[in-house]
Amino acid sequence: MPPLFEELINPPFMRDYQMKHFHFNPIRSLLVSTAIFALPTSALAQDSVEYQFEFISEWSAQTHPTSFPSNPHFSSVIGATHTDSVSIWEPGGIATHGIERMAESGTNGTLLGEVNILIDQGNADQFFNMGGIPLSPGQRNSTITVNTDFPLISLVSMIAPSPDWFIGVHDINLREDGIWVRELVFDLDPYDSGTDSGTNYTSINADINPHIPIENIANQFPFTGSPRIGFFRFTLISDAACSFADFAEPYNELNFFDVSAFLSAFSAQSIDADLNDDGEFNFFDVSDFLTALSEGCP
Repeated sequence: MPPLFEELINPPFMRDYQMKHFHFNPIRSLLVSTAIFALPTSALAQDSVEYQFEFISEWSAQTHPTSFPSNPHFSSVIGATHTDSVSIWEPGGIATHGIERMAESGTNGTLLGEVNILIDQGNADQFFNMGGIPLSPGQRNSTITVNTDFPLISLVSMIAPSPDWFIGVHDINLREDGIWVRELVFDLDPYDSGTDSGTNYTSINADINPHIPIENIANQFPFTGSPRIGFFRFTLISDAACSFADFAEPYNELNFFDVSAFLSAFSAQSIDADLNDDGEFNFFDVSDFLTALSEGCP
């Protein structure tokens, strides 16, 4: 146990704080019981969680009447979880060959190859292929697993038929501030991949070379004045921590086991107890933990 930890548990202000919030002194009393009640590091780290993914398409002749096609559908929703060191696509960026093939023909093999390279480089975790919507409006549901080391997700799907239009989200962090997000909903706008100059759903192929930047075309023909295409929803379905102090199961409540687990991680100088990410284990980590504990779950 770091000597500083012994010093931190004794100051009068810390004892006053503990008595005020807990009506007993958990820091000192739990030193003896930590070895008995501490949970394994895997439980503390919550290496991965599951999300329910929903794609709701609202795109129809009623919502988007201008030149609406006779066979409206979406290609498979594909993408990956990754780190913030890479971006699979973004507005203003130039489409990769994988994004081009997805947006123009709805195929996923090229983008899969690009993601596999990112996986080999340690910048992505897994490729997703969650199926499409054969007739819009419609719905597609799937379950995805997200890892703490790869908390960002990017997804795309071709608007079909179209010259090179698609919907998607990019670089979405599902673990903001170290806590798994409970639910996120994203309205979907149409994007032009910048690889074909067609202006209507059934325009003939007209490649652009060199490619121009990816652009949101919600305010361009044939989408002008129309509402969103639909939405993506991510809903956490795993038990997961509700705050920095929620160290142990059962998650989403703060109790004795969270204090015990924090003490175990702190005494072992586990990265989980470095709450302010400064590479040190000191008063500030204990203070951050006690503050989060006193605030409770949202």
